[in-house]
Amino acid sequence: MSTRPRLTRPPRVLIASDQNHALWDVQGTLGRQGYSVLRVFAGTAVVARARAACPDVILLDAKLADSESLDLSRLLRADPLIGASTPILLLVHDRPTREDHLSALRAGVWELLRQPVDTGALLGKLESYLAAKLEIERAPKRSLVDELTGLYTRRGLAHRASELMLQTAHHNTSVACVVVAPEVRGESDAGVLRDVARLVRATARHSDAVGRVGPSEFAVVAPGANRVGARRLAQRLQGAAHASGNGGQEAGEAGEVAVGLRAGYDALRQLRTEPIEPRRLLGRAARALEMARAEGKWLRQGATARAP
Repeated sequence: MSTRPRLTRPPRVLIASDQNHALWDVQGTLGRQGYSVLRVFAGTAVVARARAACPDVILLDAKLADSESLDLSRLLRADPLIGASTPILLLVHDRPTREDHLSALRAGVWELLRQPVDTGALLGKLESYLAAKLEIERAPKRSLVDELTGLYTRRGLAHRASELMLQTAHHNTSVACVVVAPEVRGESDAGVLRDVARLVRATARHSDAVGRVGPSEFAVVAPGANRVGARRLAQRLQGAAHASGNGGQEAGEAGEVAVGLRAGYDALRQLRTEPIEPRRLLGRAARALEMARAEGKWLRQGATARAP
């Protein structure tokens, strides 16, 4: 019996492919299972169709004749009417390499599906993706987005991190987290926090998720990054803070001065057979930041990190 999450309408799947006959079985099976299947046959029409239809899942052919599929994925992810929480599955014809997986992950692709598509397996994947998307849509926006900074809240970041960790599992790679906090003379006022939030968002990659996870703590979840990549990200954040003036020269609204960013980081490999709670990764990086504070260090790796 299907455990599909309850919607007030049939779930919508947008298939973007100019391979008409190759996907008839997929389209027919989804239709018989109660899905509303939308088709586009040219890459130039994908974004406009997705904006109009607001699909729950997008199947994107890697070999669309008139478009680069990863560029389309980036456009879809960046569009506010579609967003990063709409799963994009890339239909590929050859066995993907590790570089194929990493490139797809950075472009916002949730999973690579070999053609011909196993429709039975696809149905199971769609139900799990729908459940995650429905949970995000039903959550009050104020519980997911921090009013002061416009970044994810701790709850919102945990939701987004769970999506990214699912993607990294499908792409067989690791995921890292860096938690930073400004060191200030006095309390961190709203001006300092907004400045740090803008800096962290500007320094992180488009594929990363950024949130405010404490009174003055900010976290970056970086899919595809291992511990070495996490350390480099932390150092980039610290360097950007220093270069921007938030590292010791700019005052906030009440005159407090940030003297640098202290950082903790960790990384894990997310396995399909051993799902990891996103709060575990966030917690390990946050504890590394606490240890850095206690030890008087500016950068600290998680104490129990497992090399991915």
